[in-house]
Amino acid sequence: MPHTTLPVQPTTDSLNVQWLSGQLLQIAPQPDSEQLISMGNRELRSAEAQWLGLIDAGDQLAPDALFRIAHAVREHPQWQIVYTDEDQITADGQHTNPHCKPDFNLDYLRSLPYVGGLLLIRRDLFEALGGFDPQAEGAEDYDLMLRAWEHLQRTGAGEAAVGHVPEVLYHRLQGSGHTQKSVPEILQAGHSALQRHFERLGIAAQVQPGPFPPSFRVRWPLPEARPLVSILVPTRDQLPLLQRCVESVIEKTKYPAYEILIIDNDSQTIDARNYLAAIEAKEAELGGRLRVVRQPGPFNFSAMNNAAARAARGEYLLLLNNDTAALHDDWLDEMMGHAVRPDVGIVGAKLLYPDGKIQHAGVILGLRGPAEHPFIGRPPEDRGYFGRAQLTQDLSAVTGACLLVRKSVYEQAGGLDEQAFKVSYNDIDLCLKVREAGLRIVFTPYALLLHEGSASQKSGTETQPDNAKLKRFAAEKDAMYAKWLPQLAFDPAYNRHLSLASTDFLLDDQPCLSWDPDWRPRPRVLVHSADREGCGEYRIIAPMRALNRAGLTQGWETMRLFEPAEMERMQPDSLVVQRQMEWPQIEALERHARTSKAFRVFEIDDLITNLPHKSVHKSTIHKDIAKRFRKAAGLCNRLVVATEPLAKAYAHFTDEVVVQPNYLEAARWGHLQPERADRSKPRVGWAGGVGHTGDLELIADLVRDTASEVDWVFFGLCPEALKPLVKEFHPGVPLDQYAAKLAALDLDLAVAPLEDNAFNEAKSHLRLLEYGILGYPVICSDLTPYQGDFPVTRVANRYRDWTRALREAVSDRAALRAQGDALRAKVLADWMMEDHLDTWLKAWLR
Repeated sequence: MPHTTLPVQPTTDSLNVQWLSGQLLQIAPQPDSEQLISMGNRELRSAEAQWLGLIDAGDQLAPDALFRIAHAVREHPQWQIVYTDEDQITADGQHTNPHCKPDFNLDYLRSLPYVGGLLLIRRDLFEALGGFDPQAEGAEDYDLMLRAWEHLQRTGAGEAAVGHVPEVLYHRLQGSGHTQKSVPEILQAGHSALQRHFERLGIAAQVQPGPFPPSFRVRWPLPEARPLVSILVPTRDQLPLLQRCVESVIEKTKYPAYEILIIDNDSQTIDARNYLAAIEAKEAELGGRLRVVRQPGPFNFSAMNNAAARAARGEYLLLLNNDTAALHDDWLDEMMGHAVRPDVGIVGAKLLYPDGKIQHAGVILGLRGPAEHPFIGRPPEDRGYFGRAQLTQDLSAVTGACLLVRKSVYEQAGGLDEQAFKVSYNDIDLCLKVREAGLRIVFTPYALLLHEGSASQKSGTETQPDNAKLKRFAAEKDAMYAKWLPQLAFDPAYNRHLSLASTDFLLDDQPCLSWDPDWRPRPRVLVHSADREGCGEYRIIAPMRALNRAGLTQGWETMRLFEPAEMERMQPDSLVVQRQMEWPQIEALERHARTSKAFRVFEIDDLITNLPHKSVHKSTIHKDIAKRFRKAAGLCNRLVVATEPLAKAYAHFTDEVVVQPNYLEAARWGHLQPERADRSKPRVGWAGGVGHTGDLELIADLVRDTASEVDWVFFGLCPEALKPLVKEFHPGVPLDQYAAKLAALDLDLAVAPLEDNAFNEAKSHLRLLEYGILGYPVICSDLTPYQGDFPVTRVANRYRDWTRALREAVSDRAALRAQGDALRAKVLADWMMEDHLDTWLKAWLR
């Protein structure tokens, strides 16, 4: 057997667990399997722990496994049996193949023993089940899970008592074996356990091998009196598609009890009109099995199907697009096998493009918008993520291109929504309504059809202008978010660690989207920097980093725009966006304003509406930048700027403007100390980028006339005319190397010229902070940004003033160093970010 007792009883908070391990405890000499299971049952029943845990020998628990499970159990006191996500660990400690599982999924469990790994069960439930079943040796945990589900159903606890902790807390040793049974014996044990499960339930289902071991295929029985299925096919023109669809159903449907209702939406082509008229003329001759329902007016997929549903005679309704075609004769038998189950409300099929690639293998909520199909474009034999493309399973939704539903369920759900979802998302909305009513949505890959994919919307059916279609589609997306956003963010058939940006079940590359929604130890802050350079670093990235490091926030920095379902996953308390003024960014802000409760902060640190004439950026700035800025800032609750002049300039852009000055991050700057080497000529330097062309013109003559007296050092930018005059020119470096590089210049004096214009008047004192923290004394322009109580030398922007100040400064090296020391002390005392994190919190939070 895989689990025998190990005398370990770890305790974490209120979670008291008695572990069973695959490590054999030889209680009797060479006991057989039944004896081992009996001994294990006795050990567990005698345990005083409230919870019993199952773990295989050699496998490992994550360090925080018990803490996370204890927290989850406290949050969900109704849980009686719990499983977690898992991965594999190689002999050298490498983690591979993470299995991020869905919440409890009965049909997936009947297709694959997916629970696996770490399984905890309440002791009273274990006792009620009689422990492990000796005849299930090789698959005892799978058998235990099936019997636990049956017991929970009988006692009324239901599936709400089956808990899933979506964290990789179990590390399975790769290649390890926990039983002496052979692989065929283990597979047979699982097969037998599942067959006994159906026998106990009184269901005449047949268990067969699945598409790959250790999967299963369950064939569900059909009643002798086959219920009538009404197949509803909406169409307009596109006769070749319609004919292929109808003829394939007639030719390749073994299920005998069906009728076909063609719902015509004002077909205009002669051949289509003649075809439909011929069917109408022969309705009596066809015994009403093939009928035409006329639905004139604007294209409304929901209204068309609802009209046909009212006219349908069948006990079941099959919504079938006109661009589909049956591929094998038992497709409807397979779907009906599930549809007649009392716990099932809707059944979906697997659909392939004409080239054979996957078009539909179910629907995942929140994927690339409100919902999307996973595994699109993969080969038909592709297993998908842990068999998800090839196995029967419960989903939150399936496509309306081929959707089978009991008519009474359809009516109780109100059918398809003709107002909010005329064309798009009506099928998803229907599935969610049916699931909310307590019924399953089942996807079966064994009903296989061809599907062109939205052919009815690409030509012939919708004749509205493209702008009207886009407007309608956007409105229907908004309606989905307004109605179902919490469900879209957390699809129980998916996993919050899997990305909503990909259809391939990939791990999310934005970890904030996988944070436990119930675990919020600090305010959650999502920040979007405008760039990865100085502006983004000083105003967004560094403050977020420092706040997280200090434990004051649970924050995340990204440049990717999140969709509403992703925002709902993270549920930030605040959203901080920096200079987001491209129209897609503004549209994202509009979505956030409609769908997210986050407090929205717009951040900007330049007078972007009044760039200097000499700025290299002026030619690339949008002509309507003021309009864009006003729109973006108006969508936010607060505007945060770096200086008082900026606050005055932008006071009329939004209701609240907050000044948050720039600071330096001590973790990056505090430890740096230039060498201050002795030399005959003083080193005088300047650092900056392409945006400072106009500023450098102020000191061009100064550089020329003092080049023989001092060694000029330029870092980042040096105009071609000045390069022959400077001693050293250092090109720019990546931002994470900038501070260290600036320190390595080992300057005796730094200069900070600023051209006198409105843009510069609104700038911050950041350059003084960078020079000052390194102990560089400074000569600067006497403009607003550099005024105040900084111990620097300020000069008017005149040649003689700059020249006199420079020569006086370098004439007394000792005084120069003392001035640098005083400036460094000032910066350390008043301008380190870590000392002012409370002001950043106040600026960013509601």
